[in-house]
Amino acid sequence: MATLLVRVRLDWSDSTHYDPDRSLPCRVCATVTKMRDGRGDACHQSCAEDELARELLGAGLARISDERARTSGGSR
Repeated sequence: MATLLVRVRLDWSDSTHYDPDRSLPCRVCATVTKMRDGRGDACHQSCAEDELARELLGAGLARISDERARTSGGSR
């Protein structure tokens, strides 16, 4: 069985991804953070990367078929 691996690395070096004055629960894991996603919601960078990777993996798996897989009635 083949494995599909998706890695995502977001560039959060911009100051808009950090709120030095306010810690809020991460929208993914609920642990408090000063980090903010692109919409301004509290989110750890690693949580956002994992979430995006899962979405990309799901979309990829939905579109990819393994041509080596046997079809009914067919043989290799």
